[in-house]
Amino acid sequence: MSKKLLSALDEISEKPVITLGEIINSLKKDSVTILCMIVAFPFLQPIPIPGISSLLGSIIILQGIGLIKNGQPFLTKRMKKVKLEKNTWQLIHKAGIKFSSYSSRLSLYKHPWANSRISQMTAGISIILTAAFLSLPLPIPFSNFIPALGIFFLCLGLLEEDVCLLALGHGIMVILGFIVAYSYQFIVEQAQVGFEYVRPYINQLLSL
Repeated sequence: MSKKLLSALDEISEKPVITLGEIINSLKKDSVTILCMIVAFPFLQPIPIPGISSLLGSIIILQGIGLIKNGQPFLTKRMKKVKLEKNTWQLIHKAGIKFSSYSSRLSLYKHPWANSRISQMTAGISIILTAAFLSLPLPIPFSNFIPALGIFFLCLGLLEEDVCLLALGHGIMVILGFIVAYSYQFIVEQAQVGFEYVRPYINQLLSL
C-alpha cells in the first residue's frame, strides 16, 4: 500500500477547511501526482458522471501539462480556492485506501527511473490524453472508470517509482486510443448529446 498517499490523505483530513490550494500546500513535491489521483477517485466506479467528469477532467489535464512543463501543479487562483465538502472528502479518502490496497498487489518492480524527468513528461502526455477521454460527456458505463484507473496507475507509479504501475497506466491509455479509433463516429454522436447536458458545467469551469 502507498504509505505516501495514505499519509497525505490522513494529513489533509485533519484540516478544518479543505481546498485544492490546501491540498497542494500539504503535499509539497508530490502535490501534482496526488492531486490528480484525488480528482480521479470519484470516477473509480462503473456509473459515469457526465457533468463532473468534464469539470474535473479539465483539472487533471492541467496537471498533466504541469507534469510536462516543470513537474508542478497547474491551477488558477480561483481553482485553488475550490472547497471540498467533508462528506465528499470522506468518500475520496475511502476510495484512496481501497485502491491503494489493490494496487500494492500489482507493484512488482521499483526503480528511480520511474520518477525521472523523462518519465514525468511521458506520464504527463498519457494523463492529458486519458483525461481528455474522461472529460467526454459519454453516457456509457465504465467511460469514466477506465480512464480514471489509467490516471490512478500513472500517478501512483510516479509516486512509488514503480515501473509496472506506470506500464499499466500507459497500457490503458493505448487501449483508449484504439477504442477512439474504432468507435470515433459513435463517440462523437454521444459526446454531442452529452455536451448539451454539461454546458453549464463548462461555463462554470471557464469562470474559474
